[in-house]
Amino acid sequence: MADRARRRRRWRWLGWTAALLLLTHGVLILLHVPIARPFDLLLNLGPVVEEPALRAPADGRRRVVVLVHGMFRTSASLWRLARTLRAHGYEVVAFDYWSNAAPIEAHAAALHDAVEDLWRSGPVDELSFVAHSMGGVVTEEYLRREDARVPVRCVYLGVPHRGAVLADLRKHWFLFRWAMGETAALQLSPGDPMVQQPIPTPCPVGTIVGDLGEGNRSIPGHDDGTVGVAEATFAGATDSVVVPLGHTSLTFGDQSLRLVLAFLRHGSFGGDGNR
Repeated sequence: MADRARRRRRWRWLGWTAALLLLTHGVLILLHVPIARPFDLLLNLGPVVEEPALRAPADGRRRVVVLVHGMFRTSASLWRLARTLRAHGYEVVAFDYWSNAAPIEAHAAALHDAVEDLWRSGPVDELSFVAHSMGGVVTEEYLRREDARVPVRCVYLGVPHRGAVLADLRKHWFLFRWAMGETAALQLSPGDPMVQQPIPTPCPVGTIVGDLGEGNRSIPGHDDGTVGVAEATFAGATDSVVVPLGHTSLTFGDQSLRLVLAFLRHGSFGGDGNR
């Protein structure tokens, strides 16, 4: 009898805790508070990666790298990458946007404004983009604009260029729509016109692809837990590398950061990883 009462109290406590977390989560979403930021910061507390041979040339040119985070994340998810790039001679702009609140076209328009702000502070000699997950789809939509600035490099980390089957499988779930919204997240479905457009390649493009084996049985073939290996690659990429990292780890893992540095410096990954 006593054990049964303890179990009932335990389940009641878990129920109230879950309800409180869901309520807090919902309130933060309604208030447009980026609830992922503390989590993103904790993941990115590691030291910068140091690769002196991959520093930007010290020739006085202004080299700017714009970082574009993914769905339900914040610019803090690329904080370790940002610090590493700055330590190697790059100027970094961490583009922040509320991914759940607008369609990808609107995010691309906001990215356009952020890029134009760079030129207001002075000429930019070399512009590059490094984007994670849905941030890559936002970057590609920006590059389709007639008024887009032409970059010299683009690096995509776990980007579902043609959409993600996981988004398609979950788009009818109430919790998915509640947390991810009903705009950009639904455009990641492989059948959506957004991801069926030609992928722009105005410059050398590198794709860094996570592979945990069959990490998520809902995704055909190998994947990084969220995006399939086949989804994160495309035929027009200049270079592509597969690394044993999960979808989130692609943003802060040592190997991933070294690959970003290599591509920004040389326009290729230099034979690192699996192809």
